[in-house]
Amino acid sequence: MRKFLASLVVASAVLTAMPAAAHEEYPVAGKITAVTAKTIQIKAKEGDTVTLDIDNSTRVMQGGKRVTLKEIKVGQSVDVVGFGDGMNDLTALDITILADKAR
Repeated sequence: MRKFLASLVVASAVLTAMPAAAHEEYPVAGKITAVTAKTIQIKAKEGDTVTLDIDNSTRVMQGGKRVTLKEIKVGQSVDVVGFGDGMNDLTALDITILADKAR
C-alpha cells in the first residue's frame, strides 16, 4: 500500500508540473472594429477579423505611455500581442494604439 501511495504522490507531482496546454503569443495588427468591456475585435491587415478577450491585466499603450482600456476606440489602428491556443482563442496581453501617421 505504501508503494502505491508513493507512486501516486510522484505521479501527481509530475502531472502538476506539466503545462495544461501549449499557449503561445500571437501578434495581430489592424483596425479596431468593435469594443466591449470584455473583448476587442480587430480587422487584421491580412483581412481576417480577430476577437480578443481583454481583462484587467491587459496593458494598453499609446504614445509610449500606459493608458486605460477606455482609450480604445473603434477605428484606431493597433498592434496587439494575444496569448492563447490559436487565433480563435486569444486574450490580449499588450495593445499598442498607433499614432495617426502610423495608420
